[in-house]
This record gives sequence, structure tokens and C-alpha cells, in this order.
Amino acid sequence: MGCGFSLQSVLGALSEVARPLSSGLATSTSPNEDVGGGSGGETLYETLPDGAEPFQVRNVYDGDTLTLIDERRVRFLGIDTPELKEQQPFAAEAKEYTKGYCHKKEIYLLQDGTDHYDRVLGHIFVKTEDGKYLCVNEGIVEQGFAFAYIPNKDSKPFNWQKLVDLQAGARSAKRGVWSDFEDSDVVATANGAAYHLRTCEHISKIKNLTELKVSQATDRGLHPCRTCIT
Repeated sequence: MGCGFSLQSVLGALSEVARPLSSGLATSTSPNEDVGGGSGGETLYETLPDGAEPFQVRNVYDGDTLTLIDERRVRFLGIDTPELKEQQPFAAEAKEYTKGYCHKKEIYLLQDGTDHYDRVLGHIFVKTEDGKYLCVNEGIVEQGFAFAYIPNKDSKPFNWQKLVDLQAGARSAKRGVWSDFEDSDVVATANGAAYHLRTCEHISKIKNLTELKVSQATDRGLHPCRTCIT
């Protein structure tokens, strides 16, 4: 699940090479016609970004983690899916989404180093039936089965704002983890990447907190604290 990442080096290459169906990196957040049944045009690209390499997948561990046939484990950048072990809502759906596109199939991996668990970090692309390329990291957020996630504000992936926009679209359409969403009050620290309940033990000694709504926090790219918000 959580990890550090940065992919600024491919920003220029992706904007030139990985062209979405509309010009540039699209920012549309219109909902899909069929939740869980494919992704809208804003997550599809006509070509792969420079540096994306083909690999065969042995199995899918959960919504944001898979294992290649060479036994390396891959952690998806910029997202976080519900935990299977903790039986969190939509964890199974998140795994099924990723499994449907990746399990025992060929993927294209845009790598960006490893995390402290020695997992490869990157963006996953798969070829669709119409010959386009789906960014699975983006598609699963669009479907509402993953949160946009960074461990700290200095580790934003190249498509961070797009992930945040896709998340806002999923929230507005009440898809997946957002299906029963009701806005509520939370707090955030000045430099943290998460939002918290005011009673959270991690912020009990912090005086300068910002009060905001969950919708405002997620639109700023903050993710829910794993301790106080489940």
C-alpha cells in the first residue's frame, strides 16, 4: 500500500508521446457509462510513454500491487486501494478491477525505482481491444476503487493532478468507495499529506491545524489517515 514516489523525469515525454484521445493530458472527469466495466477516454492513450517496457504478470495481489513472472512485486504509483486483509469496503472490487486487466497478461510498466519494501514503483499500462492503452493507475481511481495517494507532498507523480481530478469525478458520481459519501469536517497539518479526525492520536500535540471538509481535503490531494479514518 503506501510508498514514496516521484516521476517528474517523464513529464515532458508523456505530454509529447502518450497522447490521450483528446489533445494533451485530459482533465475531464466525466463518469463512465459502466462502473467496473472499462474506463473513459480520459484514461486511454494512443501511444505508450517513453520508457514503458512490456512484462508478463504472474498474479495480482490486490488492487494496487501485482507480481511479475520474474517474481518482482510492483506497487502502483499515486494510488492506494482498500485493504483486503482488513476487509475494507471495495477491497475485493479493487482487486478484481486490476486482476481483470493484468492477471497473467502482458502489461507495460513505467518504472520509477523501488520502495522500502523493495517493490518496483510505477505506472501500469495495458493494451485495450481498440488498440489504445489504458493507464490502470488512473482507471481504478476513476472507477472509485482507489484513492489518489502520496506519502508526502514532495513525492507527487507526473500525473498527480489528473489523479486528483479523476478522484473528484468519482466522488461526485458516488462511485465505489464514494458511493455513500457524505461530506464531514476533518483537519490537516500544514505540511502533511493526510487529513484526520480531530481526535487522531497522530496530531494530538499539533496546535496549528486547518479545519476543512473531506471534499476540500481530497481536492487538495490529501488522503485519509490510516489510523483514524478507515
